[in-house]
Amino acid sequence: MPTQQLTTFQLLPPAHAHGDRRQYQQFRPSPGAALHQQQHHLPHAFHGGAFPSFDAPAPAKRHPMAGAAPPKLAPFAGHGAAAALKPKAEAPADDGAAAAAVDQLTEAARLVEAGDAYGAREILARLNHRLPAAPAAGTPLLRSAFYFKEALSVALDTTGAHASSAAVASTPVDVLLKLGAYKAFSELSPVLQFAHFTCVQAVLDELGGAGCIHVLDFDIGVGEQWASLMQELAQRRPGAALKVTALVLPSTHHPLELQLIHENLANFAAELGVPFQFVVFNLDSVDPTELLAIAGGDAIAVHLPVGSVHAAAVPSVLHLVRRLGAKLVISVDRSGDRGELPFAAHLLQAFQSCAFLLESLDAVGTEPDVASKIERFLIQPKIESCVIRRHQAAAAGDKLLPWRTMFTSAGFVPVHISNFAEAQADSLLKKVPVRGFRVEKRAGSLVLHWQRAELVSVSAWRC
Repeated sequence: MPTQQLTTFQLLPPAHAHGDRRQYQQFRPSPGAALHQQQHHLPHAFHGGAFPSFDAPAPAKRHPMAGAAPPKLAPFAGHGAAAALKPKAEAPADDGAAAAAVDQLTEAARLVEAGDAYGAREILARLNHRLPAAPAAGTPLLRSAFYFKEALSVALDTTGAHASSAAVASTPVDVLLKLGAYKAFSELSPVLQFAHFTCVQAVLDELGGAGCIHVLDFDIGVGEQWASLMQELAQRRPGAALKVTALVLPSTHHPLELQLIHENLANFAAELGVPFQFVVFNLDSVDPTELLAIAGGDAIAVHLPVGSVHAAAVPSVLHLVRRLGAKLVISVDRSGDRGELPFAAHLLQAFQSCAFLLESLDAVGTEPDVASKIERFLIQPKIESCVIRRHQAAAAGDKLLPWRTMFTSAGFVPVHISNFAEAQADSLLKKVPVRGFRVEKRAGSLVLHWQRAELVSVSAWRC
C-alpha cells in the first residue's frame, strides 16, 4: 500500500506544570515498511535492527512520525441487574433492550460459573439477535453488553469459530488505525492522561534524583507516558538517562507497532538531549536472568497495571521485581478486573466499569465513528483479555487474592501519591469540556471518577 494512503497523526505527551508542551512526532512507516513488518514475528527478545539493545544508539535520522477498595456491587440475586447498573436515564426502548440484555448476560455468566457452558452458549446465541450489529450506535449499556457477550463467546469457543478481537491490529494498516484510536482517546477523555500524569509524577517523586531511570513496563501502550518523563528529566535534571524495557505479548503488539513506538521515543529523546535506550522482551518466554543482566546499577521503576499479567502469575512477577532491586512499582487499576471475585460477579463488575467508561466517552462529545474505533482497537481487546483470563483461572480452580493483598504479602509498602500529582489531575479536569469527572485520594491512591463510578486509580508501592 502506498505510504500516502496511510493515516498519520501526532501524539503529544501530556502538558505538565513545568515547561512547554513539545511535539511528540507523527507515526508513519517508511515506504515498504508496512509490508515488510507484516511477515516479522516477535522473537524472544529484540536486539539489533528495529529493536536495538540498550547499547545501540538512537536512530540518527529523524523518522517522519510524529487502587482503591472495590466499589459496591449491585445485588446479584434475581433479575433487574440492569437497573442497578444503568449509568443514567436512556430512551425507553433502549432501556428495555439494555435491561433484557444485561439480565441474559448475567444468567450466561452464572451458567458458566456453574459449569454449564452449553446453556451459556444458548443464551449468547439469543443475545446475538438482541444486541445491535453496530455496537457504537447503541447506548453505553448496550455497547458494553455487546463487548462482554463477544468476549464470553470467545472464552467458551472450543472450535475457533468465534473471531477474537485481539486480531484487530494484525496488519500494518490496523496498527495505524489503533494508534489513531489511542491518540483520539487521549485527546477526548482524561482517563489516559490522568494515568500518565500520575505515573510519571510518582516516578519523579521517588527517583527524580537518579542519574539513570530504568522503567520495566508491562503495559507500554504507545509509550506516551515515557515521552512525558523524558520531558521532565530534560527540564529538571539535564543529562539524566532513561531506559525503557517493554514486556509484551505477541498477541497484543504487532512488530510494526513496537518499531514505531521505539523510533518515536528515540527521536523525541534526541530532540530533548536525553540519553535513551529501549528494548522489548516477549513476556511469554522472557528469561529472568536476562532482565537481571540488563538492570544492574539502574534506579528501577516497574509499571505493572492490574490485569497486565495473569493474576496467578503476579506473586512470581513481584518476586522477580524484588530480585531486580526495583525502587518503585506503579499499579494502574481500571476498576473492572476484580480477579478475586467469583466468575459471574467478576464479569458483572467489569461490565459495570465498562458501561461507565463508555458513558463518559459519550459525554465528552465523541463522534460515533471515532468512538467505534476507540472501542474496537482499545476497549474491546482489554475486555476480551479480562474475561478470558478470569475464565481460565476459574476453569483451573485458581484461588486469587485481591491485588492489594498480593502486593502487601510480597513485602511491598504503599507510597502515598503526592499532593502535586493530585493538583496536576485537578488541573487536567478543568480542561475537560464537561462536568462529571472528579479526582479523589483514597488509601494513598489517586482515583479518577466519572459521576458515581470509579474509572481508574493509580497507586505506588515501594519495594
